[in-house]
Amino acid sequence: MKMKSMLVPLEIHGAGAVMVPAVEEIARLGIERADLLYVINIRETAGDPGLYTHDQEVMNEWKNRIQACGVKDVNVEVAKGIPWIEILERAEGKLPSLIVMGSHGRSLIPRMLLGSTTESVLHHVTAPLLVLRLTIMKSGDPDTCTIRQGLFRRVLYLTDFSGPAERCIPFIEWLAGAKPEQLVIMHVQDTRRLWTATQKQIAEFNHKDAGRLAELKKRFESTGIPQVVTELVTGNAIDEILAVEDSFAPTIIVMGAKGRTSSVSSLLGGVTEAIVHRAKAHVLVAR
Repeated sequence: MKMKSMLVPLEIHGAGAVMVPAVEEIARLGIERADLLYVINIRETAGDPGLYTHDQEVMNEWKNRIQACGVKDVNVEVAKGIPWIEILERAEGKLPSLIVMGSHGRSLIPRMLLGSTTESVLHHVTAPLLVLRLTIMKSGDPDTCTIRQGLFRRVLYLTDFSGPAERCIPFIEWLAGAKPEQLVIMHVQDTRRLWTATQKQIAEFNHKDAGRLAELKKRFESTGIPQVVTELVTGNAIDEILAVEDSFAPTIIVMGAKGRTSSVSSLLGGVTEAIVHRAKAHVLVAR
């Protein structure tokens, strides 16, 4: 997979500075164009021109850092408006290969599972979205906000063999360029969906899906990832995934936006929603 472009909404007065090293890590994997965006929330500012000048200077500094990672085409924009709406408009205008956002923005409220801007984008955007997990130690203080280093060191790929899950495969082949230590490919036979199935039917499902996992393992081993492991379990999908996350401690989880049983009208499935909110790792959601 060739990553043509990424859109990176940043929060200058919040967690942006913490996110930039992770954005640099992504940029070093090979990106043709990066668009850095900061939206001044018109609900929170009187439009001080001095603030705009300062924000533009900060964005230009971050532009130089991304260019130093090998991205020749880096654009910066300081806009005014409602952040999530401005982000969606740009994502729809020039559909990026990837959008990169922090799990929290300016508010930095620990009790919130996800910042409001990221939450809104997650539910409305049609492009793949990478949510960088920020750990917040103190409300409203960017200096106490941290991010897990080594973005691609340990990868957990969740698949139910649906279309969105299959669209994750090129992303994993792309991030293999970061030389991850280990990849776990996981499939859950969700008991909530199989409650009417007989033991014989479940055994048949397991046999078929074990073969699918073996094919994926072989494919990803060919990318040079040194250790590829498969996990086939039966149970509540959310509980089983979070249990594997606790034991494996991935740095990033890659999954589809929705599975085979999700509503056609929904852009996000229930399992994906739960993992994005509850996992400790960064999460890449493919559409």
